[in-house]
Amino acid sequence: MRRVRWKVDFFILPMLSIIFFLAAMDRTDIGNVQVAGMEKHIHATPKQWADVVSLFYIGYVLCQPIGVLLLRPLTPPVTIGFGILFWGALTMVLVTAENWSQAVAIRVFIGAGESFIHAASLYISLWYGPTELASRAAIYFSTSTLAGAFNGLIAYGVVKNIGNKHPFQGWQWVLFIEGLVSVGFSLIVFVLLPPVPEKAGRLHFTDDERRLCVVRTWQANNTPNAKFKWSEIPFSIKDPSLYTYTIMFSCNQIALSSLSSFLPATIKSLGYSSVDAQLMSVPVYACAFVTTIGFGFASDRWRRRGYWVAFSSSISLLGYVLVIANTHRTRLRYAGLCIAAAGQFPCTALILSWNAFNTRAYTHRVTAGTIIPTVAQAAALGGLQAFDTPPYYIKGDIVVLAMVALMIPVALVTSWHFARQNRKKEEMADSVRSQEERQKSLEELGSKHPDFRYTA
Repeated sequence: MRRVRWKVDFFILPMLSIIFFLAAMDRTDIGNVQVAGMEKHIHATPKQWADVVSLFYIGYVLCQPIGVLLLRPLTPPVTIGFGILFWGALTMVLVTAENWSQAVAIRVFIGAGESFIHAASLYISLWYGPTELASRAAIYFSTSTLAGAFNGLIAYGVVKNIGNKHPFQGWQWVLFIEGLVSVGFSLIVFVLLPPVPEKAGRLHFTDDERRLCVVRTWQANNTPNAKFKWSEIPFSIKDPSLYTYTIMFSCNQIALSSLSSFLPATIKSLGYSSVDAQLMSVPVYACAFVTTIGFGFASDRWRRRGYWVAFSSSISLLGYVLVIANTHRTRLRYAGLCIAAAGQFPCTALILSWNAFNTRAYTHRVTAGTIIPTVAQAAALGGLQAFDTPPYYIKGDIVVLAMVALMIPVALVTSWHFARQNRKKEEMADSVRSQEERQKSLEELGSKHPDFRYTA
């Protein structure tokens, strides 16, 4: 069994990590190309640039459910590989934008392609159990912080060394290079990414290992070959935790999308040149990388999610207080950015892995995996509209501060709710009703099964 887990780590975790790395580069490069000259090139006002950044999420919101629903029917390599190919090609097309309306239109389609990778959260939950999921999710989500750092380094290197060499300007070279890399990697995903456990092929596993993959997915409370059932959606949306997860993840995405999209511009407002602002974004993401990995492993070690979400959000809250209160104090404002990122980035992996484990039955998990990110990206779209007051973006930062503050009580209440549900199951363990319900499978009852215990 250990050998199978090692192979899953070897084949799946690096692939997902690179996928999220490329997606995060694609999503956050808009901040780098802004200070590299794109905003000036397309003659965008601050409000129009806010639209260029935020309306990306229209495509994300509309197409994200499609990616999740197609994960099993089309297989993960096809579903996720197509998304990477699509957004990579459109990122290369973005270099042709000559005005803000063209940039908005292309960005909407880029968002549509990138939305397909959210199916990866459902995909990875089919391969890993409750004591493994958060740490693995933290590893591949942490690459989004590395992507932000690499974006800064790439933009710094390209603008400084290539500049406006024919046929592109510096910002166009950044987009073209990153899009080309995504297109190339999509071909690798089509060929090498394993499908769902019950359909694992001989390319990755021996016959005995393939049988153990199915055993592992059973042990992770998954049902092989489970189908999506439209008739069960009403039961899924009655779960109160669906709404608390949605609130937490929406607040998280408002904070992350704004931080990633406007970080270079915010650093530039501290007095750095356009080129140096790219470089100074790297330490901010480095702080986030360390905490994302650390908090993910710690939450698996102690099997707690809600307390870690609340703790991480509290760190982020402190960071935003420093950012807002020190517009003219360069060192404190920059320290605030580092602290805000260190607190906010870990929440993504913690919230999604928390939901993935506590939401059983395939239809319920697909429903939650569709609704939560879709609503969150719609919230991010609205939140980004507040970032139209350069150079300090105080209005937008106040909105983010409120969202981060809201995450703390919601996480604690959700944790309390699950602990309470577990106590009720313990009290009812020997009842006649529990004995009758044990005759049904986890796929039939989902999280309500008397032998299932939530992670609080």
